[in-house]
Amino acid sequence: MPSELNPSSQEPLYKQLMDDIKRDIASGLYAPNNKIPSEIELGDIYRVSRITIRRAIKELQQSGVLTKRQGKGTFVNPKHAPERNIESQGFTIGFSETCQANGLVPGARLVTRELVDADPRTSAFFGEAGEGKAVRIVRIRTADGRPLMIEDNLFNPSMFSFFLDVPLDDNSTYDLIKERTGLIPMTLGQTELGMVRATAKQAEMLDVSENEPLFQIDGLFVGQGNEPIYVGSQFIVARDYKFRL
Repeated sequence: MPSELNPSSQEPLYKQLMDDIKRDIASGLYAPNNKIPSEIELGDIYRVSRITIRRAIKELQQSGVLTKRQGKGTFVNPKHAPERNIESQGFTIGFSETCQANGLVPGARLVTRELVDADPRTSAFFGEAGEGKAVRIVRIRTADGRPLMIEDNLFNPSMFSFFLDVPLDDNSTYDLIKERTGLIPMTLGQTELGMVRATAKQAEMLDVSENEPLFQIDGLFVGQGNEPIYVGSQFIVARDYKFRL
């Protein structure tokens, strides 16, 4: 339970408040992914100023303990951020495997699936068999139910038109590729890793604030015999994801 803060202590009130909130999280009073009391409610509980509360919340956000979701409140971050291993030999580890390796339950929500005109780079990658088209699949990937990543992939229509029909909610596209074609996706050449700010649409999809920092990963993916599989882009909530190089 929340404890009374000591204004006579040499430790600033905002630090006392931070410590008390962290204790309540550790005790299970505020569970991962759950909302903590509002600033007004915290003021009533602890009888301190809004300035003190905002300072404590800001510090806990910066340290990764809490996160603010626009229009929804302040939430406890999951205890463990998924850690992605980047393999130097070019083999890829799928999102589902990454989550499972971290004790998290992977999920997926389909946003878009459509046959589109391929851009020149994608069309050249697929070759003549692609006939200038691509199967676009956009999904929100979740870890323990929490939105973590947007996948925006363009698949080679000569081999992967089945993605237009198969169930893709909570399914691994890597597993479907292996089952349907026997191919194991690998990166071709260098994968590009950068940082961007979430657009309004991305923020809504990922349940974060607009301009939230996101990792962006772009790459070309082929099979064991260099069969062109897909052109992939991922947008990942940076505060919740770690890379081990």
